[in-house]
Amino acid sequence: MPGRVLILNNIVEDDPYEQDRARGPQPLSWDPTRTASDVSTIAEELADIARELTARGHTVEIVNPRDDLGVLTGAITRFAPDAIMNLVENFGDDPAHEYHVAGLYELYGVPYTGARPAALALCQRKHRTKAVIAATGLPTARYRVVSGRPGDEHAPREHGLRFPVIVKPALTDASVGIELASVVRDQAALEARVVHVLEEHKMPVLIEEYIDGRELHCAMIGGGPGAPEALPLLEMEFSDEIGPDGIALPKIITYDAKWDQHSRDFYAMDSRCPAIDIAPALVARIHAVAIRAWHAVGLRDYARIDMRIDPATGEPFILDVNPNPDLADGGAFMQCAVASGRTFGGTLDEIVGFALARGRASGRRPMIAPR
Repeated sequence: MPGRVLILNNIVEDDPYEQDRARGPQPLSWDPTRTASDVSTIAEELADIARELTARGHTVEIVNPRDDLGVLTGAITRFAPDAIMNLVENFGDDPAHEYHVAGLYELYGVPYTGARPAALALCQRKHRTKAVIAATGLPTARYRVVSGRPGDEHAPREHGLRFPVIVKPALTDASVGIELASVVRDQAALEARVVHVLEEHKMPVLIEEYIDGRELHCAMIGGGPGAPEALPLLEMEFSDEIGPDGIALPKIITYDAKWDQHSRDFYAMDSRCPAIDIAPALVARIHAVAIRAWHAVGLRDYARIDMRIDPATGEPFILDVNPNPDLADGGAFMQCAVASGRTFGGTLDEIVGFALARGRASGRRPMIAPR
């Protein structure tokens, strides 16, 4: 049943993709014979979502509060939504407010899409997510944490991990702080990288063993208490580049690879969905691991679990848990949804439908002014 859907996102900075669009085609500095790819702007992606939901009978409004809490709460009370499509990933330049905003929806009693505050908070803390996953008996790479507090500001010399290891900021997502230099192969490089991450990001540092195997992403969708549906797997494909030291560059998704269409990293990877040449038994194993992780972390509606396959054992290891992955048309989650036989618009409608159904089932009246 269609409803009133308020799409909320929070973007304060100017969209660099809009600025690039205004400048026109730009040669790549590292290959002047090519121009940077044209990337959809945030406004275009939101308009695509709104258009698809409107086509399915929903009454839709998009609001970007731009870090103004009054605008955020005012939009909820004015529009009086039956459901909120929650696309807010930060607020007030504080990533912790991602789950605080979801808590605000809870207090208002308005159904919303995606994970609840506890799951959002947990998944934003990579080391704690790994601890929960490991305690559940699920496979994840061995790791250590450097808190950055006095007395714990350096990489431990007796860490017990096998090199190479990858060094990440522990309280971020979207590949923030991930560079090719994040993968280190000896103790001296590890110590230097930990210092760099502490100084650059002012947060705990996660050190984990680097798994140099196939990277597979398992998207899932489901709004009820039972097991979610695990969708066809997506595989990240990386180019075979050699570094100046003669060693193959690590095959990882750096920040630039995700977000900077001018960088060399952006063109050093691609994706394939569905993944090919994977034994049915391994697909079933990955799906089972992902579904167990969904329940362990407390996910809801839609999510994506990223894994690496250990080339020595064939075992899938959980890299990352994404509770509210990007819903843009053509993004990793939507590639998996389309490969399952869904459409972009149908998937959005399904996700919004989960929130609308929760609202109808609860019988709770939202704590907002009636329409």
